[in-house]
Amino acid sequence: MPAPPRRVVVSHKEIGQRIKLLRQERGWTQVELGKRLEITQPNLSAIERGSRGVTVHQVVKIAKALGASTDEILVAEKAPQAGQRPKKRLMQRLLKVQELRERDQRLVLQLLDGLLMSHRDKTERQAAKRAKADSRVA
Repeated sequence: MPAPPRRVVVSHKEIGQRIKLLRQERGWTQVELGKRLEITQPNLSAIERGSRGVTVHQVVKIAKALGASTDEILVAEKAPQAGQRPKKRLMQRLLKVQELRERDQRLVLQLLDGLLMSHRDKTERQAAKRAKADSRVA
């Protein structure tokens, strides 16, 4: 007979901390997220502090509002760590790119792709230079 599933308990405080981190990474205030969730800032503050719990329905709604997965809110291993996500200023600008027309969004993505390829190529050239210098020393 298979063992019953392990019961995982997540504290209100842990959930609140994860929600707060996701909110801050997007550069949103509690008031801004509260409006998206149709709850007041004091209620959101209580959730983030862990003094108020959330229902499964609320977790889904919060995850959608934040553009995150429910796992990022509920599962410790999936929770975002500080520094893993884009910085606040970058995230704010990326959100504004979504407001552009489709054609303009494609142009922004092409520009980003070009810059990223240029950076990758430069990094690879520098690594090759270092490897060549290291082989001369050895």
